[in-house]
Amino acid sequence: MNGEPRMSEARRQRELIDAIFSTRTPDAPCAGARQSGTRWRTGLAAYRGNGRAHACNALQVQFPTILAMLGAETFDALCSSYWRTCPPRRGDLAWVGEALPAYIETLDTLAEWPWLADCARLDWTVWQMSGAPPATFSEGDLRRLADGDPAALALRLSPGVRRLSSAWPIVTLYDAHRQAHPDWAAVTRAIAQKRAQTAWVWRPRENLAAAPAVETLDAASERWVAALDAGQTLDLALDSAGEAFDFAAWLEQAIRQGWLDAVADRHAPSDAMDNA
Repeated sequence: MNGEPRMSEARRQRELIDAIFSTRTPDAPCAGARQSGTRWRTGLAAYRGNGRAHACNALQVQFPTILAMLGAETFDALCSSYWRTCPPRRGDLAWVGEALPAYIETLDTLAEWPWLADCARLDWTVWQMSGAPPATFSEGDLRRLADGDPAALALRLSPGVRRLSSAWPIVTLYDAHRQAHPDWAAVTRAIAQKRAQTAWVWRPRENLAAAPAVETLDAASERWVAALDAGQTLDLALDSAGEAFDFAAWLEQAIRQGWLDAVADRHAPSDAMDNA
């Protein structure tokens, strides 16, 4: 019984979204609607108009780099096309841009900027990290790391960090559109050379109100983070990173910035780890 009100609300939102994006105005209101007839049709028309405007405003916040690249007029046209073609599957505008990067890849009109979709993915990653929960790394985790067997330990990354790889210089482009006087010649060279970059995005532990940070991972750090993402034990992750990787320096920064959530002991029972 406790789940019925939530299910009813979910159904109401789903039917309202379907009605908004229908090619016709449904004769009957969606479940739970308080209007019918002319009031229903008038209200639905308002939803359709306001929904697009609200979605465009949300997308401007979620994709500032794409907005800067395309300009306001072209970005608004992209938002309108996206709103019509990819109806939202959730009622929360915080998720309205979820499918925009993939949608950009389908557009022939934007094909001359093949890096645009990955730049959108970076914007979306930054947006997601802005609300991510903080890391829970503790002194107990540090003791476990110091005393444990590297072959039995795994480092669990914080939910406030993300790694995003691209065949294009996405971090260079991201930074350039946030600088007062960017070096556009350097940006152009990076694009012409198709300089691949992996972005490392995190929510700063020392200031959760600050915007997420974005930097480029070097090759050794990228291999290291990829190994941690894959759940490899500490010894295997270090082997993957290679001799050039400075684990001590990375660990110091990871603890300070909140990149780590926990140290997991592969030999310990899962319930014991959960209560540690």
